[in-house]
Amino acid sequence: MQIKTILPLLFVLLGTALLPAQNNVVRETERMMSFGSRPGFRLEFPNATTDMVENEWKNWTKKHFNAKLKKKGNEWSANDLKSSMLGADPFSLYSNIEKTSSGAALTAWFDTGSSFLNSRDNPSRSTEVSSALRQFYYDVRRATYDKQIKDEEKKLKDLEKNNQNMAKTSKDLEKSIDDYKAKIKKAEDDILKLARDQESGLINMENQRKVIEEMKQRKLNVESESN
Repeated sequence: MQIKTILPLLFVLLGTALLPAQNNVVRETERMMSFGSRPGFRLEFPNATTDMVENEWKNWTKKHFNAKLKKKGNEWSANDLKSSMLGADPFSLYSNIEKTSSGAALTAWFDTGSSFLNSRDNPSRSTEVSSALRQFYYDVRRATYDKQIKDEEKKLKDLEKNNQNMAKTSKDLEKSIDDYKAKIKKAEDDILKLARDQESGLINMENQRKVIEEMKQRKLNVESESN
């Protein structure tokens, strides 16, 4: 009976260990910000640029919190925000976007007034915020793939253009070859004609020599010519 009880538990634990890394894309952390070291939430985006994350973050916070982020130093912030996921009281949002070795990362701090949001002090709201941030992670990942697809499509267009250029060059060379063949054929015909003309010229030259020789002989015999 004990084995039957333990086996399902092992399968559950194994399944949890094998869950995709995407389930942990939002990590609670404590990092330095404008008010010192404070608890916050960190997301890392492979292959993303800081510019991309900044644009997506501005749009996302505008959509969900009606926030107009302002930048001071390396920190984006917005005050007097409201959201059902954080209750009825207003809160302030602080965030930092940085470049990483594999892409970009976002750290967000939610100042609720009495404290900075964390799962130890407020687990339910932290879970709700983490869930919302996970959707933001997916938005950035989709935007990253859009950018990669666009880049790869540009490479494809460059390859197609290069291939078209090679096809045109090949066609031009084929035309040049045909032109050269026609020129060679004409040159060969001209050579044959010149050879025939040279042969006729040799005969004419020989005949002309005979005429000249005959004239020379007639000159020598001019006195013996009859009147």
